[in-house]
Amino acid sequence: MADLAVADPSQKPSAPPPPPAAARPSRGGERDFLLHLEAYLARRDGVDKLLKISRYAAKVALAAPSSPLPAALALRLKSFESSVGLSRKAFRLGKFVQDLNALRAAVDGALAPADRFLAVVAYGGEGAYYFVEQFVWLCKAGLIPSEYSRRLQKISAWTELIGYFGSVALKAREVRRIQSLIRSRIDSMKSKEDDEEIRKLRTKLLLKQLSIVQDLADGLMALGDVRDGKGFLSNTLLMASAGLFSALISTHKNWTSS
Repeated sequence: MADLAVADPSQKPSAPPPPPAAARPSRGGERDFLLHLEAYLARRDGVDKLLKISRYAAKVALAAPSSPLPAALALRLKSFESSVGLSRKAFRLGKFVQDLNALRAAVDGALAPADRFLAVVAYGGEGAYYFVEQFVWLCKAGLIPSEYSRRLQKISAWTELIGYFGSVALKAREVRRIQSLIRSRIDSMKSKEDDEEIRKLRTKLLLKQLSIVQDLADGLMALGDVRDGKGFLSNTLLMASAGLFSALISTHKNWTSS
């Protein structure tokens, strides 16, 4: 049997090990950047929006008339943009399930009839879009004959546009409710706690308004796909800028919520 070690009373206790990174407090009360980045990149939407920024930044560079690119660089950027677009379709495989669950919750929830209808349009349209996009990806990947690609893309564009219509209408109603709630809180404000609640409501209002702007930008691109880029929607720089603007807004939303 081994002898038990006797502690030396003159010896100073060793310092405790440093806390793990996840538990380590950050300076100034702000969240550690690398931990925040890890949480952001662990989300499907986080990576998807970074890919979206990359794709539409490349589109803007290709479409900008004021800075023509060398032919070799333009060819590489075009290949990069096309590859990222295909990667995004693959990365969103099965994402329609998220809308399916949101649709079930909206139907079963205690919503007003108008809100329930708009939720069905928004989540149903977006879910159908993500579902059809899986087959568009299979066409582009070569598993499904390419002759079906155009028809599937048209169906995808219509379902996406319908989803954005419902989403914008639903969020507009939510914006009005939040604005009304802020006004009522201001009228009855009595303490600092009320002031903090108003601040949170204003932050929520701003995010909801940014979400509407994002949906309008994405809806503009979906309308361009439905109309096959006819009229002013044929402006490549306009469509690319709308996509980049939407990607930046959604990246900001996902960053603040992660």
